[in-house]
Amino acid sequence: MDEKNLNNCSREELIQIITDLRQKSQVGTGGAESQKVPIDYHSLVEASSDLIFVLDKEGNLIYINSSWRDFFNPSAEKPISGHYSKSIPSIEHERAAFVFDEIVNKGKTFENEMIKTYNQKGNKVYLTASLSPIKADTGEIIGLVGIMKNITEKHLAEKKAKEYSRILEIKVKEQLKQQQELKNLRDFNEDVIKHAPIGIFVMDPSGIVLSENPALKQIMGHGPGDTLVGVNILNEPVFTESEFGKLYESCRLDKKTGQAFNIPYRAITSGRDLIINATVVPVMDSSNNVERIIFMVEDHTEQSIITNRVYEAEKLSALGILASGVASELKACINKMVMDLNFVDNNLDDGSPVAGYIDSLHHEVGRIKNITEQLVSLSTADEEDKDICDLNKVLSSHQVDMMLKRLRSEGFDVTVEPAPKAALIRANQNQLQQLLIQFIENAEEAMPEKGSITITVDTVQAADGKFAILTITDTGIGIPEENLQKIFQPFFTTKGKQATGLGLMITSAIVQNLGGTIGLKSAPGQGTSFRIILPLVEKLS
Repeated sequence: MDEKNLNNCSREELIQIITDLRQKSQVGTGGAESQKVPIDYHSLVEASSDLIFVLDKEGNLIYINSSWRDFFNPSAEKPISGHYSKSIPSIEHERAAFVFDEIVNKGKTFENEMIKTYNQKGNKVYLTASLSPIKADTGEIIGLVGIMKNITEKHLAEKKAKEYSRILEIKVKEQLKQQQELKNLRDFNEDVIKHAPIGIFVMDPSGIVLSENPALKQIMGHGPGDTLVGVNILNEPVFTESEFGKLYESCRLDKKTGQAFNIPYRAITSGRDLIINATVVPVMDSSNNVERIIFMVEDHTEQSIITNRVYEAEKLSALGILASGVASELKACINKMVMDLNFVDNNLDDGSPVAGYIDSLHHEVGRIKNITEQLVSLSTADEEDKDICDLNKVLSSHQVDMMLKRLRSEGFDVTVEPAPKAALIRANQNQLQQLLIQFIENAEEAMPEKGSITITVDTVQAADGKFAILTITDTGIGIPEENLQKIFQPFFTTKGKQATGLGLMITSAIVQNLGGTIGLKSAPGQGTSFRIILPLVEKLS
């Protein structure tokens, strides 16, 4: 009988086969009388170091061998029974349920499935399990049989070996890198330094700058008569208090090459604000003391700005797609809730105590609806949704105009100054209105005792193009310095539990989607001014 037929045998047939095998098993050859040797398969299974178990179709344990009992509960007086899920950690329940279903309902087999669990002492162990279905004579699957091996020591050894290999690889790479840097240093000469595209200056250990190349002067914005040569740079706080100072100290003390990236730095002579990538290399004398220190400087300012913009745009785009999808799914549910609440409200008896709860639900559902509408606004408008819009006309649109009239009627001093000529930008007009209304609402909330709101539009010609500038200024309470970097973050608000904290984040996403930037100037008690700069487009003929 082959293995396939054996797997299809019933329990009774398997017992009969084992009995027949016992009777036929003989030891000896030739003319000697054969001696029957019975084979006790139950003892073999019980003596196995593997954990062997059988489950019925409902997942209940109907057989376990001694290795199983010793592993999971050696002190139990009665055999372990009940559902298999009681013998595995909760983290494995979902996967175990999937595997059980695949075997019992689909007849699949699984080999060497790794399982993480805990032994009777509470220690973490790793097992591999091979699982097969048990079939009746009719071919119906009536349960499964599993054999598990304890591979904890092997698994931990492999894991440790991988970690050692990774550490070794890192150290080898570091050594190769240092060797390459030393080789490059030996190959340096004055001509290479002079024509290098990166800024280079050399200093002695006391801090005196010995030389600088033309690229460094260009990066730092030095004029023809400006130079760092002869200057003790360690007397300049702008150097010592920056990452440059840390690189210098590390190089001098450790005598090793060091690197730092995206260093904010203000040039000593020109005062330019820069983002710098720097590499520092020690030059050793014959006694292995630091004789010179070479700084190599790359101007990363523009690239850093572009990278940050791309990163923020991608982050907001991904967040917008997710938020818009969730909000769209919720929209139908919210509308159904509103309809149901209206129905209940219209059918209440006069004076019913439920009326107050219904009003509260109306308020909360309305707040949820407002949040979902704001989330939908996070999605980036496609190019086909954009059109040529005049920023002046957005200021005078019905929605904005009605809001400004209300503010004037309530005692606010509102001034609107459009640009002398059309300020055309490519945008979605609804998003522009939402952006403007958000800033106006913020200005209103910042002036509980009333005050002035000034909205201006202007156009400028810059070196890199033409731009429209929208400015919204109020005379309100202002923004504390510690909150200036937080106001565009999602869900940050100082307006209490009724606010969503999404408004300014959404306006920031809109502006970035239009290729613009937002500037902010504010101080407590001195009001707030937002400045939005958007690229202009030429009027289509």
